[in-house]
Amino acid sequence: MLFNYSHILLLLILNIALMANDTNGECYIDKAYNLISDQVVDSSTYIDDSIYNMLKNPDTNTTIPIVKKTVPKQTSIDNFFRTKKFTDETDETYVSVKLNSTFNAKETNSFNIGVNARIPLSKSTKKYNLFINGLKKDVTNNPITNQFNKQAGTEIGVNYFAPIFHKIQPRYALGINGLNIFTIARYSIEKDLYSWNILSAQEFKYSLKNLFEEETDIYFDKHLSDSRLFRISLLRATQEKTSGMDYSLVLQHYWVLNKTAALNLSQLFSGNTQYKYKTKKYRGITNYTTALSFRKTALRKWFYYGITPSVNFNKEHNYQANYELNFYLEFYFGHLKK
Repeated sequence: MLFNYSHILLLLILNIALMANDTNGECYIDKAYNLISDQVVDSSTYIDDSIYNMLKNPDTNTTIPIVKKTVPKQTSIDNFFRTKKFTDETDETYVSVKLNSTFNAKETNSFNIGVNARIPLSKSTKKYNLFINGLKKDVTNNPITNQFNKQAGTEIGVNYFAPIFHKIQPRYALGINGLNIFTIARYSIEKDLYSWNILSAQEFKYSLKNLFEEETDIYFDKHLSDSRLFRISLLRATQEKTSGMDYSLVLQHYWVLNKTAALNLSQLFSGNTQYKYKTKKYRGITNYTTALSFRKTALRKWFYYGITPSVNFNKEHNYQANYELNFYLEFYFGHLKK
C-alpha cells in the first residue's frame, strides 16, 4: 500500500500547491512549470542552433540541402494516450516524467519512475530528433502493449529520418542503454484502404547485449465516429538469443469522453511458436489479457493520471485469472499540442 499512499500524498501536495498563489495572484506551481518548460524548450533550441551552425556552409552562408520528413497520420487519440504509434513519429518537444504503480494478485507489486523525451531538430534539419526512452515495464499507458518491451533501463540516442523511397519512410537510430550500444533500422509505409488506415512497420535492431532482433508492427485503424476509434494491432518479433517467434493480436476500442478524458478497452492474445515452460517445450498462445484504461488530465493540461484494471490468463499461472491494477501520474514539460 506504500505506492498507493505515495500517489495520494503527491496528489494532495499538488492540489494544495495549485491553490497557493503569490502576492501577484499567480500560482506557484504554474510558475515552476513554466520555468521548467521554458528550460526544456531553450535547451532544445540551443542544441538545434548548435547543429545548425555546424551544418552551415561558411563560404555561402547556406545550409546543406535538407529533405523534409513526412509524419504518418496521428489521431487525437494517439496524441492523448501517447501511444507507441505517437512516440515513434511525433515532432513535439517535450520531457515527460511518469510515476507508475502496479498491484498484482499473483506476482510482485511494482513501482517505477519513467522518463521520456523528444527533441526534434526542426531548424538544423527536419530529418533528425533526439530521444530518451524509459523502457521499464509499464512506462506506456496500457500494460498490454508492453508485450515486446522486455528491456530495462533507459535508451538515449538520435533518430535519423531518411528520404521517402517508393512511399516507404526509413528511420535509423543509434543509441545506448547503459553500457549497451544499439542501432535500429525501421521502415514504415502507410495507406488508406476503403474506411481503414493501415500503417505497417518493420524494425531491425542490433545491440551488443542481445545481438540481432527484429519486429513487425501492423496497425489497422477505423474511425467509428469523431470520438471513437477501433484499432487492430498485429505484432511479431524474434531475437537471436531466444528460440521461436513472439506474436500477438491486440483489439482496442478508444472512446474520447471529452477534451480531458478517454477510455480504452483492449483485448490481447499473445504467444510464441516455441517456448520452454519448466522442463517441457510448448508452442501456442501463452497469455490472454483484457484491460480497461481510463486516462484524464487533471488540474492542468500537462498533468495526467490514469488507472487500468486488467485480468490476464497466463501459462505461468496455469491460465488461472491474475488480476492487476495499474495507476500512474504523468507530467509533461515543453511544448504540447492541443
